[in-house]
Amino acid sequence: MSTKSLARAVERIVKAGDRELYPGAKLVAWLEGAKEADLYRINTFKVAEELGVDRARLLETCIRLVDDKAFELNWDFHCTECNAVAGSHRHLQEATASDHCPLCNVDFRNQLDRNVEVTFTPSPNLYQVGKRFLDEQTRIIVALHKEKKIRLPEIYVSGLDCLQVPLFRQIFETETLSLRESLRIGQVCIMFTDIKGSTALYDRFGDSAAYGLVRDHFDLLFRSIEEHDGVVVKTIGDSVMASFKRPADGVAAALAIQEAFAEFNRRENLRNEILVKVGLHAGSTIMVNLNNRLDYFGQTVNMAARIQNTAEGGEVVISEAIRSDQDVVERLRGRVANLTKRLVELKGISGSHAVYRLNFADRIARGAGEQAHPAPGGRGQDASARPAALGERAR
Repeated sequence: MSTKSLARAVERIVKAGDRELYPGAKLVAWLEGAKEADLYRINTFKVAEELGVDRARLLETCIRLVDDKAFELNWDFHCTECNAVAGSHRHLQEATASDHCPLCNVDFRNQLDRNVEVTFTPSPNLYQVGKRFLDEQTRIIVALHKEKKIRLPEIYVSGLDCLQVPLFRQIFETETLSLRESLRIGQVCIMFTDIKGSTALYDRFGDSAAYGLVRDHFDLLFRSIEEHDGVVVKTIGDSVMASFKRPADGVAAALAIQEAFAEFNRRENLRNEILVKVGLHAGSTIMVNLNNRLDYFGQTVNMAARIQNTAEGGEVVISEAIRSDQDVVERLRGRVANLTKRLVELKGISGSHAVYRLNFADRIARGAGEQAHPAPGGRGQDASARPAALGERAR
């Protein structure tokens, strides 16, 4: 099949149903004029830059095309010594924590946000890259390896980028690692939320009404998380665990959550009955298969959960790792008056840890007539609790 036939097949798919054509229309035009080298491993972010379209939207379009059998998704594992693709899999279940590079004759560990690239290839029934081209690619890679000139693309879709797309998790819900494997992640932001006094809701409103409120609460949470480039990892009772590639997105989602619930309480005349506690931490972790779903495991996850436990209803509490991120400082500017630093002991984690409560510049999460302000004491605080300016160095 020619590239024109491929383009027409993709065009029929993107026009089907009620789907929005943009950026599918520009992708169709690009496919029509694409060369064999372009289609060998489609770098979605690079194509988005060439076309001048939002790269997250184009990535979503390509994920849909995988679901529609027009594209195939590749998990490419680059050697951490020479950058060549040492292994490529169609499904995440085939991935392993480490791989072997035949060019370097070395074993290396995989990391989702470092050496794992997601690319796309047209489905073989629509278009096939020729054997001559593939043989030539192999020859070029071997030659570049001898000269140590293989480079990772300047921009590319990392494995973590793909897994941070809610649509991917919705469509490929069962796409997960094998039970005994895990993949490292250098940094990810983890959020935990919980409803303050959720048990009392059932006593006050009755089972049916309280359950309805809890479901509304999930809808608000999920929307705020996904609107800020996060994904819901799982729910645990009334709690939610979510992940974000960037700490600043996690903090923005936390602020949006508290604004949403302040408005929800006012609109439903609930007198702050639904107050959500939010905790955030960022660091390295591993991705695992838990109950046949992708999940995170490690001390970063434990820290985020414990930090959430230090929050009161309507509060956002962040770790030192979140507070020291410069993008977070910029995102909070004008939204937060200051931070209240507390030294706390976190259950099951040795030592004392600095956590910071966001003191909102406006009245979000506080209800009408009550202004947020640093508290001189309270649960989880010691005598050193004090307001801290944004961007202030930790002491």
